[in-house]
Amino acid sequence: MRSSALLNAKSIGYTKNTPSAAYLARLLDRLGIAEQMKPKSRLHEGTGATEQAVAAGDAELGFMTISSLLHFPGAELLGPLPPELQNYVVYTGAVGTSAQEPEAAKALINFLTSKSAVPVIKAKGMEPTTQ
Repeated sequence: MRSSALLNAKSIGYTKNTPSAAYLARLLDRLGIAEQMKPKSRLHEGTGATEQAVAAGDAELGFMTISSLLHFPGAELLGPLPPELQNYVVYTGAVGTSAQEPEAAKALINFLTSKSAVPVIKAKGMEPTTQ
């Protein structure tokens, strides 16, 4: 995304205390437009609040994980940030030493990192592991 798209937006929304909000603050600073964006920034609280603000027209652009917006009615996914600006939330999995079903847990992790899971992961707006 070019900074001109942000500067031309009437308003941008993001959700308080989320990885997206923290990253957006750093990104705006990195782009040198943090001060210019303050008057048009709308901070929302709670799950789905930014998505709802975008759908209602209260925020022209919203910043959140793709997976949280993908199936939200009334809001359109414009796409991810360009690769040079992108930031990923990484989910990890582990099996606790006191797990009652460690083999089942390992099987789930193995499936989620397999090629078989890729279509479902992508359909949910996430990127599969590259390991």
